[in-house]
Amino acid sequence: MKSLKIVFAVALALALTSCGADFDCGRSFTHVNKMMAPFDADGKAVIFSAQGSGQIENMYLCGDYDNWHHPGQTVLNVYCDGQLCVSGKLYELACLNMDYVEEKEYEKVFLETPLFSKFGAHNSINLDFKIPYYKSCTVELVQAEPGVEDQVWTTVRANTEADVVCGGKKLPKGVYFKGIRAENQHVKSGDQFTLMESSGNSMVVGVNLFLNSETVCSMEACLRAFNTRTGTVEYLSSGLEDFFLGTYYFDSGKYLGYKCGLTWFDPSDGAVKLSAYRQFPDNPLCFNHPVRITVRNGEQNGIDSESEVNDDICFQRADATMGAICYYYEW
Repeated sequence: MKSLKIVFAVALALALTSCGADFDCGRSFTHVNKMMAPFDADGKAVIFSAQGSGQIENMYLCGDYDNWHHPGQTVLNVYCDGQLCVSGKLYELACLNMDYVEEKEYEKVFLETPLFSKFGAHNSINLDFKIPYYKSCTVELVQAEPGVEDQVWTTVRANTEADVVCGGKKLPKGVYFKGIRAENQHVKSGDQFTLMESSGNSMVVGVNLFLNSETVCSMEACLRAFNTRTGTVEYLSSGLEDFFLGTYYFDSGKYLGYKCGLTWFDPSDGAVKLSAYRQFPDNPLCFNHPVRITVRNGEQNGIDSESEVNDDICFQRADATMGAICYYYEW
């Protein structure tokens, strides 16, 4: 009996210090702000700061409209080793685009995905980004209205010395997580809009896309991955709605799935406004070369990787406004 107790104690100790033979879980630590007004005169607040190496595991932020003015428009910035890795408005990081609706329109929107979720009615945004850093990390909030005394509740959990694991694969040391809002751009009919561009190897785990167009022609759009080293192109979808696992111009309307969703959709008067997300927790898009991922505003009738300048656009043409957030690892 005594020997069994010793074996159990050793097994428990190993379980508490390691995830297994392949992955190191590190040690968790948490920074919490409860009902605080942490913003300075410039409208900035640091809610997490760490030195050394580690990995952010989870960020949770909430507050009532009465004490946190325009929470969805508050910008979240994450700096790793001095470089900006994540940046965007809180609601847009969770694919809730305020270009189309008021913040309170999303008060009763509840969704859960591998990267982000929202369950509370009062602006609760939960971000499950796994963000590695090697020298230092700072998480900063920037108010939409500097000088207003906002109260926020925040929880940021991190690990020390954790391995970065994605899609069941351990990524190399020195990998960085990226998620920076590509601001709205006016895109002419037939032109490409860039979602992300990497300078090395990359692994894409999620895409948020925001579209405002006067015609459904803008949904005749294939996502592409250009090898910027060779100039070759790989098609990632047979259409815009197909990439987000919808069909026929999102004819089923809004949906909030675990790996894909359409959080806003307004096809009135032949125009279209939408916010859509797609995530790849188990089967990320992997590139062993520098890559530029784009979506085209209006698609040629017959796609051909050798004729990217083909001007045979489907249906009525129209310019569009596009924005995006692409979540990926780069090394």
